[in-house]
Amino acid sequence: MKNEQKIKDCWDKLVLEYDLKNNQKWFWSNPAVWASEIEQKVSGCRRILDVGCGAGALSIPLSTNFDVTSLDFSLNMLLQLKTRRDELEAVVEMINADTHNIPFKDDSFDAVICRYAIWPLSDPQAAIEEIARVCRKKVIIIEGDWYKNNGKPTMRQKIFGKPFYKLYNYYYRVTTGRNPNKHFKEMREYHQGSTSAEKITNWLGECGIAIKELDYSIKERILTKKSRALQWITGYNEGTFILTGEKDVDDTR
Repeated sequence: MKNEQKIKDCWDKLVLEYDLKNNQKWFWSNPAVWASEIEQKVSGCRRILDVGCGAGALSIPLSTNFDVTSLDFSLNMLLQLKTRRDELEAVVEMINADTHNIPFKDDSFDAVICRYAIWPLSDPQAAIEEIARVCRKKVIIIEGDWYKNNGKPTMRQKIFGKPFYKLYNYYYRVTTGRNPNKHFKEMREYHQGSTSAEKITNWLGECGIAIKELDYSIKERILTKKSRALQWITGYNEGTFILTGEKDVDDTR
């Protein structure tokens, strides 16, 4: 519990980095494009739960066409979401809760989506079980296989990537007065788990979720032209995937 509180504190400090109007954050990808990708996957659904919603960069665009409930354990993230929701006159329900213990009944939502919110959890398998439990039809998870190479940089990353991101991070600190890397480093000290497409696939399968698609090409679709160019130069190309699963209606759990 102690580490979980420290991780929560780190996320509270990162609120502005995930703000829908943080143009420097969305230099790399476009929230509307992310939402479009999700919309294609949840066709036929109406009520959606956005788990680990952060400051609402995905929830707010999706609320145009779906009934969205946004869940996050960081109250500060939800307060920022509320600010943008009210400004944009969006309709989004919010709940401050832990993904390990989602306070809804079984099959409460047509679809549950989770974007980059599995890896920070202390018990990702338990969170997957909760996601599967409250889902009625579909589960959409976006994550990354960030542990495949054990963090060992390639030659291109050493020569071009590290110097570039070091300069970029300095520029970001100077122009915003914030240092998000500091909080992410703090978080890694308290977070010992790991995730991967293989692990998430197995956990979902154990919960009666049949995997319909595992797509690594999403990264190319959501990147901006500038970020594609920088990815080629720096050699950094994270193995981001979008996983689509459907609940087995014959599941007798």
